[in-house]
Order: sequence, then structure tokens, then C-alpha cells
Amino acid sequence: MRNAVTESIRQQTDEQIIDATLTLLQSQSYDQLAVTEITREAGVSRMAFYRHFGTKEAVIDAIVNQLTHEFRVETEGMPLTSQAIAHSFLGFIKANGMIIAVLLNAGLREQFYPPLRDILQTLYVELFTQEFESEDANHVSGLQSIDYVADFTASGMLALAIRWIATGMRESIDEMSLIAEQMTEANH
Repeated sequence: MRNAVTESIRQQTDEQIIDATLTLLQSQSYDQLAVTEITREAGVSRMAFYRHFGTKEAVIDAIVNQLTHEFRVETEGMPLTSQAIAHSFLGFIKANGMIIAVLLNAGLREQFYPPLRDILQTLYVELFTQEFESEDANHVSGLQSIDYVADFTASGMLALAIRWIATGMRESIDEMSLIAEQMTEANH
């Protein structure tokens, strides 16, 4: 029983620190952010902060890991089509747009961009490999270029998502998925 209570308190403290960090990043860059400000906003001691995270970089890593884990889980068992990938990814972006916008505005693009690109790239490699294997062996792109095309497509999806966030996400997920699907088809 005590371990469950201790874990619950630990999780609550982690959430307080993460929420405080995201709140503060709405009004300042990551470089301007101080651990003292985070602890004050979170209502925890510096000792608690260092016991839970150790550094402000570790807080950002926890936010990114949580985001990427959610997206990775969401993609498991998903139909492997460009439409399904786009819809899943853009739904994820819509659901987490506020957090992603905060990270972007705080100058933290490089912290969340690579892990999301890697997930997308893996999905597109699987999709393009599946499509290649079902087509004629004389396909122009060739099996060796699938990795490059998948990386290009994944990066394009992220650029599309960042632009969508920057313009206020006025389009629906379905409208953006159609654009993404057209973009994907043009890439390979």
C-alpha cells in the first residue's frame, strides 16, 4: 500500500514540475528558464525538483518522451496506409498542439522533432517497402532508396504539422490528412 501511495505522490510531483515548466515556457525561452522559477511555479522544493528530474533538460526529455510514447502507442496495429499514417499523426498533432507550440516557441524544436521524425520514418519505410514488394521489380525508386524517401516524407509531414500549428490549425484533420496523403503520393 505504501508503495502505491509513494508512487502516486511521485507522479503528482512530476506532473506539477512538468506543468510548471510548460506554463513558464509560454512566456519565455528555454534558455531564460531557471530551475528556481520552475520550483516556485510548481510549489515544490529545489530538492524535490533535483530528486525527480535533476536538470531542466530532463524535464523537457520527460515531456518529449511522453509525447512520443503516446504517438508510438497510437500507431501500433494501425492500418499501414499513407492515409492512416497522416490521419493518426495529424490527430496526434491536433490533440497536442498546445504543448508542441510551447516547445516550438521556446526554441525546443530539436528536442521533439527527431523522435517524431524517427517514428514517422519507420512507418513510411514499412509502408513503402510493402508497396514496393507488391509492385513490379522494375519500380523506379528501387528498394535501396526507400529509406531516403521515407525520411524525406517524414520530415515533410513534420514541416506540414509545424506550419499547421503556426497558422492556427484552422483546417480539419481530414483536410490536412488529404494534403498529407497527396504530398506522400508525390514523394514516391
